[in-house]
Amino acid sequence: MAFNITHSNLNLLAQKWLLRSPSANGAHCKIAFTEVGALFGGEIADAWGCNYDYDFSVVVESKVSRSDFLADKKKPHRNGEVLGMGTFRYFICPEGMISPDELPEKWGLLWVNSRGHIKIKAGHLLGKSCYSHNGSADWEHDVNHTAERKMMAHLLNRVGDAEKAKEKMRELYRELNAAQAEAQKLRNEKKEKLWSNWSEQVVEGLDSLKVAEQ
Repeated sequence: MAFNITHSNLNLLAQKWLLRSPSANGAHCKIAFTEVGALFGGEIADAWGCNYDYDFSVVVESKVSRSDFLADKKKPHRNGEVLGMGTFRYFICPEGMISPDELPEKWGLLWVNSRGHIKIKAGHLLGKSCYSHNGSADWEHDVNHTAERKMMAHLLNRVGDAEKAKEKMRELYRELNAAQAEAQKLRNEKKEKLWSNWSEQVVEGLDSLKVAEQ
């Protein structure tokens, strides 16, 4: 079945790519979201991900037309007038729509084919099967860390009371552990019952043999 290349579908595909490991042709982020940012009129990222272990973020901009790609150069956080989000930055587009030699400086490129498969054409992950900082510095951008922190705080606020969520998670883990312990207890009881029944059958069989011999 052919992949329907729409802007929204590219955003979702980019978000999934951000979470995948490099060995699976992904960006190795721990968290990823679509259409985030825009606090106080700032940048909106089609997809944004972060790896807090290695301290980097990745922005992916989805493009379904040449005109949209060319219009990106006018945006202040794209042309260098102001700092933007993303240590590393990529465009994602239909296969062949953008060529690597058209990219702005330090931008990567993801092609999507008719089956929805991603191919890395340029960027810090090109040719890598595991994440490494080696060779990545040439692709790094100066980042608006304040905007990223505010965005993450805003996302966390949308989730609700984080402390209540944490306690609820702990409660669910306690219930899960109790259920697993009860299941193990039932398995042990069943095993003991089967062993007991088998032992009784063996004894009865031996007694029957003794009676027959007499």
